Amino acid sequence: MKFFMMLVFFPPAFFTQLCHAQDFTSGARTRALGSACIADTNAWSLFSNPAGIAHNKTASVLVSDEYLYGVKEIKSITAGFSVPVKKEIVIGMSFMKQGYTWFNDQQLGIHAAHARGPYALGISFVLWQRIAGETFRATYPLINIGGTMSVNKSLQLGLHIMNVSNTQNELQNIPLKIQGGLLYKISKEILLYADLSRQSNSDIKFHSGMEYKIHKYFLLRCGMQTNPMKLNGGLGFIAKHVRIDYSISYQNPLGYRHQLSALLFIHKKK
Repeated sequence: MKFFMMLVFFPPAFFTQLCHAQDFTSGARTRALGSACIADTNAWSLFSNPAGIAHNKTASVLVSDEYLYGVKEIKSITAGFSVPVKKEIVIGMSFMKQGYTWFNDQQLGIHAAHARGPYALGISFVLWQRIAGETFRATYPLINIGGTMSVNKSLQLGLHIMNVSNTQNELQNIPLKIQGGLLYKISKEILLYADLSRQSNSDIKFHSGMEYKIHKYFLLRCGMQTNPMKLNGGLGFIAKHVRIDYSISYQNPLGYRHQLSALLFIHKKK
């Protein structure tokens, strides 16, 4: 019965959100922090602002699976990898799919980032395929750019612009999205995130999150975002070669989203 109701409700809502407020947050850590990670500089930045991977010294593989709104037929999966190719250049690839058989988005991305001192620049080429019903199928090429800046040991800034290529279709424009944010390191154990984002077809959104390292191996996270209001939380486990993250997010009236992610570091043999 639940799946039948989602078949009635979800397709038009999902298709409407594709060009408005569709949530493509990848990585349980990012979601738990309210999707406020534009200024971050870790492997999961591959999906939010690839400039953030520029300072990564180790190759990494990422995978994430999300359970949406209590309906197992709706899938949201993410995978990617990044690898340093020179001292200050990192490249990566990403794949994302969200939806179900008749209504879904798929994104395949190629990313490159370059670091120079406290600054980093990133560029992405993304193929976005949209399927809606039996007749609508289209692929859109997008170019995204971004950057990060380390102001001092405590403060980092970030900026990301999606669809600078101004890709359009015959029905309506694919939105231009601008995101800016900061990361403030209150201490070695506590990180504070805050972002503002604006799409050309929607109002400004505010994102914020906090991460607290309660133990050498464990972290607690919480976050929120507006328009629409979403509350987020999560846990993290960190070890030398692997990180496991879990997030839970609530949005009224859709319900809960659960995401589980893994990050594997691939160290070179000495």
